[in-house]
Amino acid sequence: MIRPLSPRLLLVLATVLFAPGAFAGTVYQWKDAKGVTHYADAPPPGQQGVKNRELQDAPAAPQQAALTPEEANCATARKNLEQLKSSQPVGLDANGDGKPDAPMTAEERAKQVQRTEWVLANHCKQPDAAP
Repeated sequence: MIRPLSPRLLLVLATVLFAPGAFAGTVYQWKDAKGVTHYADAPPPGQQGVKNRELQDAPAAPQQAALTPEEANCATARKNLEQLKSSQPVGLDANGDGKPDAPMTAEERAKQVQRTEWVLANHCKQPDAAP
């Protein structure tokens, strides 16, 4: 069964994506005597051949309106249905540990497609068509 992202993971992703200026600045790169490449926010004292690189924040993505829990579940169901209908393998988590134990059989996949389509038809409004 395809699972939605956990709230903790969503919080971590949001923190990383929206942290202002967290990734801007200068990064220094150098190789030590053994040939190992190092990166740091300050150059090492007395090290030769240090290169510096300026990093800039990516432009902010336009913010979307917050989804209700029902809308988020419907969006997840649509993505799951898209995955189920694709030719990509889909794993089945039989023991609930969050990891696929085995790929879904064609029969399991067909049943899951039917269930997901039923949920979308009976509990989710249809997304607006793109112009």
